[in-house]
Amino acid sequence: MRILLVNDDGVHSPGLRELAAGLAENHQVTVAAPDREQSAVGHGITMRTPLLVQEFDLGPKVQAYGVAGTPADCTRLGLYAFTRGQVDLVISGPNRGTNLSLDILYSGTVSAALEAAMLGYKAIALSAPSEADEKAVTACFLSLLAQLDVGRDIQKVLNVNIPALPPEEMKGVVWTAQGSKARWRDRYERREAPLGGTYYWLDSGSFLEKYDEDTDVGCLEEGYITLTPLTFLLTDPEGFSGKKFTL
Repeated sequence: MRILLVNDDGVHSPGLRELAAGLAENHQVTVAAPDREQSAVGHGITMRTPLLVQEFDLGPKVQAYGVAGTPADCTRLGLYAFTRGQVDLVISGPNRGTNLSLDILYSGTVSAALEAAMLGYKAIALSAPSEADEKAVTACFLSLLAQLDVGRDIQKVLNVNIPALPPEEMKGVVWTAQGSKARWRDRYERREAPLGGTYYWLDSGSFLEKYDEDTDVGCLEEGYITLTPLTFLLTDPEGFSGKKFTL
């Protein structure tokens, strides 16, 4: 396949290099990644600032570019400027840290994949806990990719999360829905700047609310690789109250 590989951890991410090398053994790979970490930037795109681009060496058979922009910028540039011919699949990741439940609304990794879907391309977002072994994550994902039928199994975006376990300890692979309850116990620490003034530092903690065991969060906690189909449509079908209005 012809694959565009993007991420939000940046072009210098060891996980990106590992995955690019693994994919390049059997696929044609182009990499477009931010030139610095862009975690939790969401789905922003750059409109009023030039997107500076630099080529990077990510190993043989991999054409790689570092972009001074967001993950969604990288998807757009990759598809519009860096690739030659049709792209069969866009892969975003691997992200250092899971993308589950309500977290995906902030995720640059997932947003880069959703941008591809909005442009008419099939996409996969790949994440794993920050403590996961990068080689193991790549090996698991390559095995999974070899078994996927991209045309049939992926409608828009497939969100994949791999647990931080040795492969022999994983319980399997499950299709599961996105959770809607789990969110982080965040707080802002107030600090004083050395030269005067006040600033705040975000300090994220553990999950605040109990999660549903049969959703992506619960299944990953149980040791499963989770596959969650995503789309970019946000309409709430239960939000139509039927109330009549007059003008």
